[in-house]
Amino acid sequence: MKKSLIWILVAALVLGGIFYAISSKGEKENQKNDSEITGEDGKSEDISGDIMKEPDDNDTSTDEPTTAGEPTIELGKELPDFTLKNLKGEDVSLRDYKDKIVLVNFWATWCGFCDAEMPDLQKLHEENDDLVVLGVNVLEEKDVVEKYVKKGGYDFEVVLDDEGKVSQDYYVSGLPASYFTDKDGMFLGRVPGMLTYEQMNEILDNIRKEQKE
Repeated sequence: MKKSLIWILVAALVLGGIFYAISSKGEKENQKNDSEITGEDGKSEDISGDIMKEPDDNDTSTDEPTTAGEPTIELGKELPDFTLKNLKGEDVSLRDYKDKIVLVNFWATWCGFCDAEMPDLQKLHEENDDLVVLGVNVLEEKDVVEKYVKKGGYDFEVVLDDEGKVSQDYYVSGLPASYFTDKDGMFLGRVPGMLTYEQMNEILDNIRKEQKE
């Protein structure tokens, strides 16, 4: 993986993280219990300060600590596959989208920053044929999500992580959170917190440039 792509992901993370931290301070106080997803040990994890780095060929460590049998999230490697139901009751798997750039976005209807981000995700979906926006709703009932999606006019794929297993496997501790893969399914990086439309496009442009080289 090229350094230029990593740096643009870092830049987007820093810019988005600063905005997210400032804007969400009050909301976090009110929604602390709702906006944190706990790990198996019952402790919440904060990934708002994470910055991705390029993996060293001699370094076997992963982006997140794991134990035997747990999915690994490692830069430059395939993201763990998952299969969840969409709003039509159909099975959707991450592996369905090989040969596409994929933006996996974890979100919830109660999350204010997710709500602000959704129109930009829809716009991105409509404008880019080589991109799949995969919205993973976390721990909400189907009818709640269905009503929200219909009202917003969103037609990108939305799946239901109704048990929170996938978000836990992906070490998601705050919403929204975005994970990017290239057309080979390789994990390029993640951005915790809300992304602007401009930041999304900047990341996409750099992914395309790297895949051409």
